[in-house]
Amino acid sequence: MSFLVMKTDRLKPIMVFMLVTLLTAFLPNSAAAQSADEIVKRADEALKGDRIYSTSRMTVYKSGKAQPVQEMEGYSMEKEGKSYSLSIYTAPNRMKGTANLMIEDDLWVRFGSTGRTRKLSSSAKKNSAGGTDFSYADMGDGGQGISEKYRARLLGDDTVEGEDCYKVELLAADSDAPYEKMVVFITKEGFRYLRIDYYEGNANIKSMTLHDFRTVGSKVYPFRQTMENHTKPSVTVVEVIKLEMDSSKVQDRLFTIGYLESIR
Repeated sequence: MSFLVMKTDRLKPIMVFMLVTLLTAFLPNSAAAQSADEIVKRADEALKGDRIYSTSRMTVYKSGKAQPVQEMEGYSMEKEGKSYSLSIYTAPNRMKGTANLMIEDDLWVRFGSTGRTRKLSSSAKKNSAGGTDFSYADMGDGGQGISEKYRARLLGDDTVEGEDCYKVELLAADSDAPYEKMVVFITKEGFRYLRIDYYEGNANIKSMTLHDFRTVGSKVYPFRQTMENHTKPSVTVVEVIKLEMDSSKVQDRLFTIGYLESIR
C-alpha cells in the first residue's frame, strides 16, 4: 500500500508538468488575441474625446487632377454609452447645407440642394460621402472606435514610414460593421494609427494613411489623412484646420433630426 502511495506521489510532479505544458500550448494564441484587442483599444482611445469640434477641408484628386475643395464643420460626442456625430458642409456652394447625422448606427443625410432629409439604410453607409473616397461610415464611426465592431488578431510587426508598428487584422464581429476586414498598423510608441487597409472579400479596396500628428489637450491627433482608392484613380486628402477637445460648441441639441432639418 505504501508502495502505491509512493508511486502516486512521484507521478504528481509529472502530471502537473504535463498539465502546465498542455495549457501553455494554448496560451500564445489567447495572449496574442488579448494583446491585439488591447493595442486597438489604446489606439482608439487616442482619437476619442467627449465633445470634439473640428473644421476641415477635403480635396479629391481624380487621375491626379484636384476637384473643388470641400469644407466642413464636425461635431462629435459620446454620452451615456452612445456615440453621436454631425458633419456640416460649408463649401463649395453646391455642397453648402448638406449634413450627415449619425447616432450609433443610424444615419440621416440632409441634402443641401433639395433641403430634404432622409434616413439611409445600413448598406448605404458604405457609399461615398460627397463624392470623396471616404464613406459615410468612415466619417461618422470614429466616435465609437474600431474595436467596437471587430475582432482583433495580431499578425506581427511591421515598419511604416520608418516607425515600428504592430500589424493587426480586424474581422467584422458585428453585422453593422462597414467592412469585412481591415488591417491596421499601430505605432509601438504612442499607439497611433499610421495606416488602415480596407478589404472587401480578399481585395484591398482602399488605404488610409495618417500624418501630421499634433498634441491637442491630452490627445495626439492626425491633422492630415489621405485615403487612396485602389479600385479607381482617386485619392482624397483631409486637412484639419481647427480641432477642439471638450468643446463648448458641441451641444446635445445639435444631434437631433429637428436641428438637422434646420441647417441652411
